[in-house]
Amino acid sequence: MGADGENPRKLLQSAPGDRFLQVQWSPDGNRIAYIKLHNDDEKSQTTIETVPVSGGVSATILAGPSLGSFWWFSDDRIIYSAVEPAPNSSDMNLWQIRVDRTGGKVSAPKRITTWAGVSLLDLSASADGKRLMVVKAGFQRDLYVAEVRKHRILGTPRRFTLEGRDEIPSSWTPDGQRLFFYSNRNGNWDIFRQGLQERRAQDFILKPGDQIEPRVSPDARWVLYWDSAETDQGKAAGMRLMRVPISGGAPEPVLQATQGAVIHCSRGHPRCVLSEPDRGNGELVFSIFDPASGKKDELIRIATDLASSPSWDLSSDGLTAAVVALGNHQDCIRLVNLETGSGHAVCADQSAQLSGVSWSADGNGWFVTDSSVRKAAILYISSDGQVSQLWTTSTAVGAPLASPEGTSIAFTVSSYNSNAWMIENF
Repeated sequence: MGADGENPRKLLQSAPGDRFLQVQWSPDGNRIAYIKLHNDDEKSQTTIETVPVSGGVSATILAGPSLGSFWWFSDDRIIYSAVEPAPNSSDMNLWQIRVDRTGGKVSAPKRITTWAGVSLLDLSASADGKRLMVVKAGFQRDLYVAEVRKHRILGTPRRFTLEGRDEIPSSWTPDGQRLFFYSNRNGNWDIFRQGLQERRAQDFILKPGDQIEPRVSPDARWVLYWDSAETDQGKAAGMRLMRVPISGGAPEPVLQATQGAVIHCSRGHPRCVLSEPDRGNGELVFSIFDPASGKKDELIRIATDLASSPSWDLSSDGLTAAVVALGNHQDCIRLVNLETGSGHAVCADQSAQLSGVSWSADGNGWFVTDSSVRKAAILYISSDGQVSQLWTTSTAVGAPLASPEGTSIAFTVSSYNSNAWMIENF
């Protein structure tokens, strides 16, 4: 477009599921550089690409699972931030690469920093290119547990784990006395369990790669979890569901699913349900599966905005999914009958931005996390939409998980810090 915004014209069109992130001019003003995030059923990929201002074919400079930010210098260097490979995937560092004026890569990446436990964002440089500014941010999700009676939190929630890493609750034992969670305290994601009266967690699954989202099977014989799957080329190829005896033992494969899949198992009936995103059609596909054989059968499909990262939980009878964060209706819980596909919405009687959901033990309502701009809270929403605010905090909350007997709830509380750093002689 012109300097005053006149005569705008489309330069690029993203494919379904793709997003353009940072955009920057090349030093000579003839090209536009940008980060593109690509999601499909197999993996997520970020690329730094360039395109002529006059239009034409894009050129890819870099590709990787998680590139953060970049800056194109007048001497044809691009400095960028990138996540480290497992088991250090919680770390991000700065790298540089040389390119030509057409956006072609002319050198191999060269490391600049060796930092740990931070994200590197919003790169920019001084006009002479001698100083680089970067926002160095730290983000951590801590695991909290609260006592619950009659859909109310008693007292103050307590921090359940004390590690300086992410800890995310995922499943209770049937008696509600022990909690399975996954953590990146070892660099990669591993699975742990801890009793409500215990001070330290027990290792449950420690392996190379990532093990996430443990779920106890309805008969309490197995713990099901997602294991990072790889092809012969070492690239992520969807998600692999595994099972291991709840008493411990050797893991066994159950089934393969598309990237972004989620499972839940009912408490009162022998029923496990899998959801998989169909990004091509903008649908969330629900299937029933057998934890013993891995056999699955599609149940229903629901149209949804997959970019809104819908979260759901399964009712105790295994027949209804409660889904939140669907498109523009982020103050509503959508109840979907998994046999017929019919359903209705239960909307909060006050403004909210729901980001997580867990059925209450009696099935009469839901514990949800509210991630509105001005507050973060744990709420209880009854079946008629009445909202009870149970606990508030100044930082984000997520992953609500009510215990099966109704006396406890686990959730995450996030802490975040960021500072601007200036780098010279790089």
